[in-house]
Amino acid sequence: MWRKHWVVIVAVGVVLTVFLSVRPWTGQASLDAQEIVVIDHRQAANTYKADVQIDMSKHVVTGKLTARFVPQDDQAFFHLYPNAFSANAALSGENWEVVLGKQREPGGIKISEVRVNGKNVGVQYGGKTNTLLQVPLPARTSSAETVVDMNFQLAVPYNNGRMSFHDHAMWLGNWLPILAVKDAGGWRLDPYSAIGDPFYSEVANYHLRVQLSEGYQLATSGLESVAVITETRPQRHKIYEVDAWNVRDFALVVMDDTYQPISGKVGETIVRTWVQKSDDPQNVERMHETARESLDYYGKQFGVYPYKEYDVVKTGGFFGGMEYPSLVFIAQEYFDRSDAMGEAVVAHETAHQWFYGLVGNDEVREAWLDEGLTDYATMVFLQQKSAARSQAYIQMRLDQARAAEGYANQGVTAKSSVAAFPDWRSYNDLVYGRAGAMWWSLKEEWGTERLHQVLRQYVRDHQYKQANGEQMTELLTAAAGADATPFLDYWLQVALEKAEGANNWMKKGKHE
Repeated sequence: MWRKHWVVIVAVGVVLTVFLSVRPWTGQASLDAQEIVVIDHRQAANTYKADVQIDMSKHVVTGKLTARFVPQDDQAFFHLYPNAFSANAALSGENWEVVLGKQREPGGIKISEVRVNGKNVGVQYGGKTNTLLQVPLPARTSSAETVVDMNFQLAVPYNNGRMSFHDHAMWLGNWLPILAVKDAGGWRLDPYSAIGDPFYSEVANYHLRVQLSEGYQLATSGLESVAVITETRPQRHKIYEVDAWNVRDFALVVMDDTYQPISGKVGETIVRTWVQKSDDPQNVERMHETARESLDYYGKQFGVYPYKEYDVVKTGGFFGGMEYPSLVFIAQEYFDRSDAMGEAVVAHETAHQWFYGLVGNDEVREAWLDEGLTDYATMVFLQQKSAARSQAYIQMRLDQARAAEGYANQGVTAKSSVAAFPDWRSYNDLVYGRAGAMWWSLKEEWGTERLHQVLRQYVRDHQYKQANGEQMTELLTAAAGADATPFLDYWLQVALEKAEGANNWMKKGKHE
C-alpha cells in the first residue's frame, strides 16, 4: 500500500502528448539477458473456486467457495476480513477514522454452511468480531487434498477502505474467505488493523464465475482478456469466468459504463488503466504510461513479470494506492493532480507486484520487507525516468528516514509489528521512509547494478514463496562477505550507535 504523507510536492516537468491507443512500451536498454530472472510458472498448492452474484444496487455479494488444499493440521482457519467492519466491531480512534472516513455504513460476511469432503461440519467463527472461520478436518492419513465448501453472503461496507463502493464502482479487496498461513511460528490469525496492510497469504490458483447485471464491467486479478463472458436473456445478466494462477489473493472492481480502459502492452503483458470518461486525458496518459514504464523497468531489474495482465483502476479510498496481484487500486484524487505524486503512487503499487506479489512476506510482523523494497524501487524508477521530477519524492522519503531517528529508544522501529505503531505518521517514517532509505543508501554506495544483482537473487530464491528478515540478512551477509546485522540494525532498529559499523559493512561489501 502507498499511504500519503502530508508533504506538498512541486510538480516539475512538461505536458505529455496524449496517445490513447494500444502500443508497446519500448522501455530502457535491456540488461544482459543472463541477468534477467526467468520466473517459473509452477503449480500452486492451493486452489479456490468461487461462483458469485454481485448486486450493485444492494451492494451485496452472494456466493459459494470451494477451497482445495493439503492440510497442515487437524483444522484449518480462513480469514473473514469483511467482518472487521461489522456493526458490532466498535472501531474508534484517530487511526480508524482515517480508514472509515466521515460517512460509513457497516458490512460483513456471513457463512451459512461449511462442508469438508462433502460432509457438513457446521459454522464455527473465531476472532473478536468473527474475523476467522475455524474448520475441523479429518485425521490426516496421507498428503491427499481436502476440499472445503462454503456458502456466503457479503454485505459490502461503505467507508474509506479497501472494500467499498461509490456511485459508479465497487472495489473488493480482501473480500473472499482465504486460508490463514501456518508457518514456523504457528497459525497466523492476526486481526484486521487500522495501520498497515495486515495480510499474509500463500499463492493459489483461482477460478471465479462472476454474475453482474447488464451495463457493468469487471477488472480482476485474473485474465479478463481470455475470460469466458456469457450474456443471458431475459435476465439481462453478464457472467464472467476468470482464472488466475499463482497469486496471493483475488481482488476485483466492478464498474459502470462511465469507466473505460486505456490499454497498452509491455512485452506479452496487457496493461490497462481504468478511468472515467470525464477524467483529464493528460493526467490519464501520464498515469497509464507510468504503469507501463514501471512494469517494464522492474521486469528488467528484478525479474520478468510472469502474468499476462496488469490492471490499474481508479477507486475511492484513504490509501492512495493498494496492491493486489495483477490489479491495483489508485485513489481518485491522483487522477485529478498534475504533480508527480500520482506517478509515484502508480510506480509504488506496480513495484509491489514483485515485493508482496512474487515474493511474499508476513506483512503484519515484517512490513519493512516488502514496503522498504517497494519504495526503494519506486525511487530508483522515478529517478531514472526524470531526475528533476522525482527529486521532491525522493527527498521526502530521505527526510522521513532522518525524522525516524527520533524514534530511537521509544519502543517502535521499522521491524515492529503493525499493532505497535501508534499512528500512521510513525508507520510512514519507519516502514516506508527508513526502510526505503536503507536500500537507497546501499545503492549509493554499491551502485545500482551491484545492488540489483542481489535483489534479483532475492526474487529468484523466493518467487511464489515467503521470505523473511532472517533470509534477507543471510543474503546481504553473503553478498558483502561480512555480517549484515550492524547495517540492518542501524537502519531498521534505529540503533544509531551502530552507524560506523553500518558504513564499514557497506564499504566492505562494495568491493566483494
